[in-house]
Amino acid sequence: MYDKRRICQRETNQTGPMNNADSLVDNMMRGAAPLVLRTEGLDGSREARWGSQFFLGNGRMGLRGHHEDIADPASAGFYVAGTYTYAPRELVPLHDPDHILVHPKRLEAYKDGTQDPELYTLPNLPNPFTVTIKLKGREINPAQENLLTCERALYMDQALLTRRIVFRDKDQRRCIADSERWVSWQNRQLLGWRYELQCEDPDATLEVTPGFNTTVTNVRGICLYKILEASTQVNNSQITVETADQQNTIRMAMTWNTKQEAGKITIETIVAVSRHDDPDPLQLANEALVRGYQTIRDEHIAAARQTLYDHTLEIGSDPLTAEGLRHGQLHLEMALDHDNPHVSIPIKGLTGEGYRFMVFWDTDFHMFPYFLYTNPKQARNLLMYRYHLLDAARANARHWGYRGAQIPWETGASGKEETAPWLNLQERELHISADTAYAVMLYDRMTDDPVFLETYGAEIVFETARFFASRTTWNDQKQRFEILDIGCPDQYHTWADNNPFISRMARWNIEYAARIAADPRTAGIRKRIDLNETEIEELQNIGQNLYIIPPDKNGIIEEFDGYFKRDPDIRGIHETFCAHSQAVKQPDVVASFHLFPDYPQTIRQNTWRFYAERTLHGSSLSLPGMALAAAVSDLIPESVPFFQKGSRLDLDDVNGNTSLGMHISAYAVLWEAAVFGYLGLDAQADGIRLNPRMPQGWSFIETPIHWKGQRIRIRADHNGATIMADTQNTRAIPLAQVGKPYTELEPGKELKL
Repeated sequence: MYDKRRICQRETNQTGPMNNADSLVDNMMRGAAPLVLRTEGLDGSREARWGSQFFLGNGRMGLRGHHEDIADPASAGFYVAGTYTYAPRELVPLHDPDHILVHPKRLEAYKDGTQDPELYTLPNLPNPFTVTIKLKGREINPAQENLLTCERALYMDQALLTRRIVFRDKDQRRCIADSERWVSWQNRQLLGWRYELQCEDPDATLEVTPGFNTTVTNVRGICLYKILEASTQVNNSQITVETADQQNTIRMAMTWNTKQEAGKITIETIVAVSRHDDPDPLQLANEALVRGYQTIRDEHIAAARQTLYDHTLEIGSDPLTAEGLRHGQLHLEMALDHDNPHVSIPIKGLTGEGYRFMVFWDTDFHMFPYFLYTNPKQARNLLMYRYHLLDAARANARHWGYRGAQIPWETGASGKEETAPWLNLQERELHISADTAYAVMLYDRMTDDPVFLETYGAEIVFETARFFASRTTWNDQKQRFEILDIGCPDQYHTWADNNPFISRMARWNIEYAARIAADPRTAGIRKRIDLNETEIEELQNIGQNLYIIPPDKNGIIEEFDGYFKRDPDIRGIHETFCAHSQAVKQPDVVASFHLFPDYPQTIRQNTWRFYAERTLHGSSLSLPGMALAAAVSDLIPESVPFFQKGSRLDLDDVNGNTSLGMHISAYAVLWEAAVFGYLGLDAQADGIRLNPRMPQGWSFIETPIHWKGQRIRIRADHNGATIMADTQNTRAIPLAQVGKPYTELEPGKELKL
């Protein structure tokens, strides 16, 4: 089998072999990064990883980068957002009993198989990008012929994937199979693909038949859907499936045109996917194909180019770093389901089955700022998702014996806690409730949305504050409130007291709730949830007296009570052997530095350097997190290596698990490092300040930013920053360099700092 590989080869052309669309934005994607990501060869050990890297999606649905004509269970996957279904226990193997996240007593309850865990995930649905090819009546699998070459190319400015396979059949005829695919960013119910097969023998009879692959399964061969109806006509095919728990129905239809020439056949296919009460998919597909495959495709490309220009950050760094960041931001954009307040972003988007498509703190804490500053309308829906599940969060708090609302550590569509029940995270990873409240505050600060806080957001803040207030313990001897018996976000120390990150987030949540309780906009919610003056005073008292571990004499913040007494020897650390040690999986103490500017820079820098020596980067958030913390601590040279390596997390498979899906939140943290660290952006309700600190060797940073319904574009280099206001803006924006008074930037004007 052909095994030559060119991974991530740099290219400069902007169009694929089947693309004749003009670029919508002429100055799109300036900088050192390539626009094309390529691999060559077939390699069974890498197909699952490439399936994640070459994923295409639009938030509503997603398709892994499998081959259309080669059976490839390692990389095949088609998922529709929100279609969670109950799954059998075999989906998730039991953890090792010595694993740091295991609750020993709970694990025993599931060991003998008599008690079933309640597990949910998205089903891997019948794959719509599948063809059967025949040459002179014989069915061909290119991987089993004499394969000469296989190349895939992801055009990152178009969200378009192409593939070429060249092979010789048993009669030594050379054949070329070209394909391209896209998942529409213009009409989010549509996908499209073109498949072209040609043979050097002009008399060869070629057949290409598109259809749905109904043999696909989730991991471990588990099928989580049932086919209700299926039919195939001359030029269309339909299928209706129901998820295993009968709670979701998905209808899919494809229709195609066939063009036959001597020694060549081309199929152009439009696929439509409908959830629940969406319009009839066959009608949608037929209408799209009548308009023309090329037209629908070009509309997608135009939408993708415009969206990427309007939302993503560009850096003039070394090509590998810029390439990784561009690839990661593309996946961020492909993860967000538009105009849907009932669906959030799973930890890996729709790119793979790692973590069962659950929603974690990654969305609220790490991804939300990216979308808020670039696409606030859709960022609002991420908060609405949490609001619609608030009653489930209230029930979760009651389950553990507390008041208010405890946001579950992992959840999907139900809002219930869906962490594997033998783990200890459910009641111990507390900060996610404050992370959500913090996102509410950011949205209120950064937008002119007149109704969100008074109608929805304040209720989230009040109920999460109630939870934290009930979760505190009064220490009568030391006259302070404490938060005990928690799991540190670093996840190597899951039985601890007074973790500074959790305590700071909890105190902020409580104090912010007490503060907005005085805002007239929240009067209606206060009355509805019976938040009276006595309880508000109680919140104020707890907030004022909640203990936060202070820096020690060396200016270092301790991870939790007693951490400094742990073993400094970090050799041999693994998730089954780590609790005794000072090793941390990811740096949570420094994660609060960009949220709370009251820590002096010397404290930040000393603490960062201390944990940099003890962080083992077992999490995908670790490298980007260290880059961000260093950048906001004015440690720019120290930040850059972490940024560079973090940008390559998936392209270089740094953590060895890209096969399970992309680490999309990592790229949102890198965006924060560039925007809040290197640009020094400080956006408040009264205006925007900048303090650019360009990394050495970088030529520029350029990014769009939304503020209070207005949009600007910032471009910084070593000579300063230029800010351009959108011509569509409706008001002037107060702008300044840090330490200087504001200047009003009028719509359509430019300001240099």
